[in-house]
Amino acid sequence: MYAQYQAVGRALRELRVGPGAPVVTRVGNDSVFFPLFAACMSAGAALVALGEATDEEAASIIASCEAAAIVTERPLPGASANSVSIGGGVQIVSLRSPRRAEVYADSVVLKLTSGSTDLPKAALAGIQHLVSDGRHVIEAMGIGPHDINLACIPLSHSYALGNIVMPLLLQGTAVALRQSFNPLQFPDDVRAAGATVFPGVPFMFHRFRTLDFDRLPPCLRLLITAGARIDPATVRWVHDRLGRKVHSFYGSSETGGITYDDSDDVPDGLHVGRPMPETTVETRDPDATGAGRIVVSGTAVAPAYAGHGPVRAAGPRGPAAPDSGFVGGSFITSDVGYLDAGGRLVMTGRVSPIVNVAGRKVDPAEVERVLTELPGVVDARVVGTACDRRGQQLVAFVVSEAGLNSVTL
Repeated sequence: MYAQYQAVGRALRELRVGPGAPVVTRVGNDSVFFPLFAACMSAGAALVALGEATDEEAASIIASCEAAAIVTERPLPGASANSVSIGGGVQIVSLRSPRRAEVYADSVVLKLTSGSTDLPKAALAGIQHLVSDGRHVIEAMGIGPHDINLACIPLSHSYALGNIVMPLLLQGTAVALRQSFNPLQFPDDVRAAGATVFPGVPFMFHRFRTLDFDRLPPCLRLLITAGARIDPATVRWVHDRLGRKVHSFYGSSETGGITYDDSDDVPDGLHVGRPMPETTVETRDPDATGAGRIVVSGTAVAPAYAGHGPVRAAGPRGPAAPDSGFVGGSFITSDVGYLDAGGRLVMTGRVSPIVNVAGRKVDPAEVERVLTELPGVVDARVVGTACDRRGQQLVAFVVSEAGLNSVTL
């Protein structure tokens, strides 16, 4: 890995990718991601990890972030022939005419958020925010240098940066990489790697249940779920059938880790634990139930979105947008919840744009709650779209035990 780290550093220097220059990577769950990440931070570059973006999405993001170079196994059309191999079939390709040589401050990662109607926004996480996030994860979850993470979640996501990438770089916590999650292969993967920690997402643990697993390899001591709310019945089933607690972890691209449930019990009401180290969680503007907008501050919280704040060099895009969510060193999330008597965060929903269907105002979150109560429904997301007849209409994306479906309501 160190040799590849040196190769990436030499390639960046040869291609004249200096401090503040955006470097876009399209490599997925490949071991090259780790030396690439470390070399970009050492060179002061701004790393943009695209994950599973399509060519069209990648081209748009590359243009919008004014990328100086692309790390890829297959260059995009329009890239120059000026490229340097860094091994393993991966090369760094210089763009013909980056609009600016230096766009961002030194050593940042542009953590892409999921965009539902436009290109994703990018939270600007400096190296100090990433290190803090990694330290918080290590401390809160008790992850040590001798643990082995089984990595099926995309390394490009904020979740993996904090739980997989930073523990490896900070203390040498080993990683067993998989390109994707294969539930039938999972027990064999765990045994082959000697994996002790598995950071997953709810649908992965739901697959344990539908496949009726009867045991997990004894080396696997810690199961973590993040990215969405997990079905309490799945948590209960894994605990009762497999003898493991699935620990809920709540975070975002803008904040890093927010809360973590480190308890071993399975309560009747599912919560997402207490605040991470050096992290403060508050609620704002409570509703009739006492739940309010969740506000996060701490050492892992990013300062701004790309193009809207002080991390970016002076340019034409101006100051932070007032509705960006970043206010006074804190981030106002779109999630709603409350802190219970034990200081644990209970999630109750999220701030959703009201959809006006034929004059009736409908909250998509309420529809989602009803859908997820139906038999066989694992998860649901509801959005509003234009409709010639009713002004707007609701479209529901439903994850059932049989797979993903969409329906217009």
